[in-house]
Amino acid sequence: MYHQILQYLQLLIKSGSKDHLLTFTVSSHDQICVSIVVLLLARQLRSKDGHRHVAKLAEPDAIYGRELQEPLVPGSCVVIRGTIRPQCKRFAINLIHVKTPYKSDIVFHFNPRLALRYIVRNSRIGNSWGDEEITSIEKFHLDRKKAFDLQIVATQTEFLVAVDGRHVCAYVYRVPLERVNRIEVEGAIDVAGIDQKHVDLYPESSIENIPFIVTDLETPADQKLVVPITAELPKGFQEGWQLEIIGRVKILPSSFYINLQQGKTLWPHPLIPLHLNPRFYTSYGNHLFVRNAWMNGEWGHEECTPGFQFTPGQKFHLAIRMNPDTFGVWVDGILAGEFQFRTPTHTIDTVYIHGDVQIRSICLKDHIDDKYFSKGRERINVKL
Repeated sequence: MYHQILQYLQLLIKSGSKDHLLTFTVSSHDQICVSIVVLLLARQLRSKDGHRHVAKLAEPDAIYGRELQEPLVPGSCVVIRGTIRPQCKRFAINLIHVKTPYKSDIVFHFNPRLALRYIVRNSRIGNSWGDEEITSIEKFHLDRKKAFDLQIVATQTEFLVAVDGRHVCAYVYRVPLERVNRIEVEGAIDVAGIDQKHVDLYPESSIENIPFIVTDLETPADQKLVVPITAELPKGFQEGWQLEIIGRVKILPSSFYINLQQGKTLWPHPLIPLHLNPRFYTSYGNHLFVRNAWMNGEWGHEECTPGFQFTPGQKFHLAIRMNPDTFGVWVDGILAGEFQFRTPTHTIDTVYIHGDVQIRSICLKDHIDDKYFSKGRERINVKL
């Protein structure tokens, strides 16, 4: 019986004729059920005029592709300008290593998914996709019917991606950078142009990247600070001074970080004497408040202390005190930890804040101020 069904399907697909419907006999309940399934399949395979029909997939979106003008090296920047069509659900920008006319790897797959409002990053090596990266500490800024300017900057270790001048994500190389020799764009977007240039720093200076100037006064309520924040310390950060940051953790956070650093760029990587990084729901099964420093081209040993001072959706008041040989970190009037100097601190001229946090105020005082640190949490909340 089953052999007869297989022969029937092969005949039906070849001819598409109605004359071949149910040309076999059935003799049992099971066979009748199978016959009904075959009939339904036949109707799916036939069009209304009785001719052979294979269900059509959606028409493929246009693909734009071209060879790169020159090999990528640290400092190479690929700029893609375009407009997202109204029907677009997702699109992809692929940096590709073409091995032969019939064989290639996708070194970097940048795949915004508009319905879900996140960006997938991945690589396809030897016809096998790797692990997707989807987390981002930057809000999704790509919208239908709007133009965009996207930059992919190559560094020594990773791609850095900016949308309309704002840093979005980083992607550590899984394939050597020099292998990239082609770019392709696919999806329901209109490509206005693709350029390749060299940059000396990232992100480039633009109206979106004008730094906020920190003073000894709290930020006015009508001045909105938008994360990521690059805040300039005109007089640096000296011994006996206190930096205060008032903010609120987002409701579903992954992490955020606060850097006291030298310079305003992400690349070349700045010297960071102090890196504060609250991490929520880590693989260790609990939250971590990490402190570290970037020096000599790499991160040092992470430090953590027991306890976690940040709550999703809740406000906080953080103070960093410059002691003679340590940074004192206070959260809501409680000492959260101290961090021994590992690098010279006189180089600090910038506060950089990124991640799942909203910032209301940043101010720098030229003295230690205890007014927040002798009060209970209920009184701090009144101020916040």
